[in-house]
Amino acid sequence: MEKVFVSPMTYRQGKNVLWNHLEDILAFGAKGLLVTDSFVYEMVGKQLIEELTIRGGQISTWLVENERGTNSFNYVIALGGGRAIDLGKALAFESNSSCIVVPTSASTDAPTSRISVKYQDGYFEKYDYYAQSPDLVLVDTAILINSPVHFLTAGIADGLSTSIEARTVRENSGVNTLGTLPTLAAEAIAEKCREVLLEYAEAAVEANKKHEITPAFEAVVEANTLLSGIGFESGGLSIAHALHNAMISLWGREVKGSHGQIIALTTLQHLHIEGREEELTQYRRLFENLDLPTTYEDLSIFPSAEELKKVTDLAFSPEDGIIRSQSPVTKEEVYQALLVFRKNREI
Repeated sequence: MEKVFVSPMTYRQGKNVLWNHLEDILAFGAKGLLVTDSFVYEMVGKQLIEELTIRGGQISTWLVENERGTNSFNYVIALGGGRAIDLGKALAFESNSSCIVVPTSASTDAPTSRISVKYQDGYFEKYDYYAQSPDLVLVDTAILINSPVHFLTAGIADGLSTSIEARTVRENSGVNTLGTLPTLAAEAIAEKCREVLLEYAEAAVEANKKHEITPAFEAVVEANTLLSGIGFESGGLSIAHALHNAMISLWGREVKGSHGQIIALTTLQHLHIEGREEELTQYRRLFENLDLPTTYEDLSIFPSAEELKKVTDLAFSPEDGIIRSQSPVTKEEVYQALLVFRKNREI
C-alpha cells in the first residue's frame, strides 16, 4: 500500500502575522468571503475587512449563525474557532475556491487539515474529506494570547492524543485519514508534538494567563495547530477519536465540554485500553494540573452501563478510528475500560 503525506500550502505563525501579511490574502484575488461568527466578527473580522478593503479587496461576510448570501468570491477566509473553520473549509473546497484559515484560539488542529467534522443538531454525524489542504494558514499569536486559557488546554489535550493514536495506527499497520499507510515524516511530527507539549504545556498556560507571548507559548501553539494537524491527518486516528465521536453521537450537547476537553478523557481511556499504565499516570497528572476532564462526570455525563455499551458499539463504526487503525482491541475490552472512568462504579 502507498504512503501519503499532506500539509497546508503555507503556514505562518507569530505576533501580528495577520496584519503583516494582508497582501498574502489578496494574492488569491480581490473577491473574498469571510466566514466567521458574530462574536469574532466584532473582535477581529470587522477590522480585517476594513484593512483588506483599503488595499483593494472586495470582502463579503457570512456569519455562520445566519443564512449564507449569494455573493461571488475567489477565496474563503475561515476566521474563528472550530465551527467557523470547518464551515469555511467545507465551503472553499466544495466551491473549488482557495482556502485561508485564521484561527482565533489554539484549541484544535482543524486549521491545517483537509477534513471537516459534520454535526447535526449537536450530534456527531461524519467526517467530510477534501482533495486539497488549506492554501494559507495565518496563526497570529497576538490574537491567541488573549483567548481564554481553557481553549489552549483543550488544544493541548487534542495535541497529546496525536502521537498516541498515530502509534496505534503504525503498530497495527492501519491506515491514516487519507486511507494510506502513514509516512515516517508523519510519525516524526506526531512524536515532536508530544515532546513539545509535555515539556512546555504548563509554562504556556501560565503565559496565557498573564497574556505574555513567550517561547513556550509559541511552541505550544505550533504543536496544537501545525504539528498535531499534520500528525493526526497523515499519521492517523484511532481509539481516542473513535470514542469521542461515539460520545457525541449518543449524547450530543449533553456533553458539557469542547472537542479537546472530551479528547482528554478519551485519550486516558485509549491508554488504559492498551495497557499503557505508566503513560496513563503521567497524562492524568498533567490533565488534572491543567483542569482537564478525567472522568465522565467532569463532562456532566453520568452514564449507565447500558449507555457505555452503546458508546462502545458506536466506536466500532467501520468509518472510524478503531477499525481503520486495525487496533486488535475487542468490544468487551473497550466496554470494561469505559466503566473505570465513572466516579460512580455501580452498574
